This record gives sequence, C-alpha cells and structure tokens, in this order.
Amino acid sequence: MRFKQSLIFSCLIFLSSCVIHESTKEQSCLFPKEKLEKGGLINRLIDKDNLEDSYEKFICRDFSNYRLIYPISYSSKKKFMIMGEDIILSKKEYRESRISIKDVKFNKVSKENLKRINSERDIYARKITSKSSKKYQNIRFNFPTKGIISSEYGVKRYINGSPRNPHLGIDIAAETGTSVIAPENGKVIFVGEFFYRGKLIIIDHGNGIISTYSHLNETLVSEGDKILKNSKIATIGSSGRVTGPHLHFEIILFGIKVNPMLFL
Repeated sequence: MRFKQSLIFSCLIFLSSCVIHESTKEQSCLFPKEKLEKGGLINRLIDKDNLEDSYEKFICRDFSNYRLIYPISYSSKKKFMIMGEDIILSKKEYRESRISIKDVKFNKVSKENLKRINSERDIYARKITSKSSKKYQNIRFNFPTKGIISSEYGVKRYINGSPRNPHLGIDIAAETGTSVIAPENGKVIFVGEFFYRGKLIIIDHGNGIISTYSHLNETLVSEGDKILKNSKIATIGSSGRVTGPHLHFEIILFGIKVNPMLFL
C-alpha cells in the first residue's frame, strides 16, 4: 500500500513539473516595456481574433494571451494607427552633432568605393531582416563593452555642414583593444569588413532581434558560431570611416533599428 501511494505521489510530482515546464515554455514574450517614441516599441495585449495578417509576425504568445510587439522606426510619424488604434508618440528632442573634417580623402568617395558601398548596403539589409526560429527566455541584454556612451540613438549628424543620416545606434568610446562581449545568447550570422562600418559582426538572438557591432579592431568569432551571453567576440577599434576608437552598437527588432537602450 505504501509503495502504491509513493508511486502515485512520484507520478503527481512528475506531471506537475511537466506542467510548469510547459508553462515556462509558453512564456516567451519577455520584451522590454512599451515606449511610445521614435526608436521605441509597442508592447500590449491584443485580441488575436481581430488580428490582421500583416501583423502576424509581430505577435508574441504570453501564456494564454497574445501581445503585439511592434518596433517604432525613427522615421515614424508622430501619430499613426495600428490595428484600428491611434498611436501618439511622445515629443522628444534629439541633439545635433556637427563635425568638421578637413582631410579631402576622408570626405570624397571614389566610383570604385561607391560601388562597394552599395553592395555592402545590400548585404547588410539582407542580414538584419533575417530571423531565426530560436527563442530565448531572457531578453535583457548586458552592455557589450565598457566605456563611455559618446553618441546616443537619434542624434542628428552634420559633417562639414552637410546633414547626414540620423544616428540609429549608440557609440561607446573606449581604448583600442577593449573587449566586446555578446550581450545575450545568439548565433553569428555575419563577420566581415565594410567601407564605412569597418570590421563588423552581426548576431541573431532569435525572437526577431539582431545586434550589430561596427568599427572593430579584431573579430574573434566566425559566421555560424553559436555564442553564449558574456563571451568575448571582438575588440574595439577604429576600422572603417571613423575619427576615433569606439563601438557602434545597434539593435534591430523585426528589421527596424530601435534604441538599444530599450534592451540594456
């Protein structure tokens, strides 16, 4: 009798552990909190029955509920509509960065290099819009390196008085050779060297999240490598078109560059 009771008790423990495990598996919607500004994201519960097909890839299951995880691009209008609901972004002023460069070679781009730049843009666009099926429970990133944030997301840039594209990442200034780590588990989907970005690494973290690391001095991983959080992947440098050693760090959510500080 005691043996039978013990057996039943053991089976109940096993079944309960399975239920807990399954519940944990379903909780894969641990994205940052909603932040309604350029470079932010929409994160809210939705009624899946009213879901439009065009939003399917932005849906995340959270236990028995469904959440809309929608990245807000820098170019978004102040007011727009999502699934029949008005979204109004908070007003935010972005600082200006004005740089004067006298070196003529630095300012001019040859036809040969222009062809290279266009090819690299195509490669980059394909890589940051890829998505793995792997899902990770933890989506709280560590800082990828130690240093000072010298340029924030959204900074309006001018070089020799001419406007350039806004800064859609963060720059972390540090000495050449400073370690760069993987802020979260992932898979390396690109390692190479671009004209503007210099030595570059791109990592797919699953859940539609991709991170990029530019202007590196040394790359320590290869395409296809599966890497663990906090593992060393590179060192800071000044490769590409830059004025000093730093890491240019970007986070792309479903193909949109969002403010990395959301995840840090």
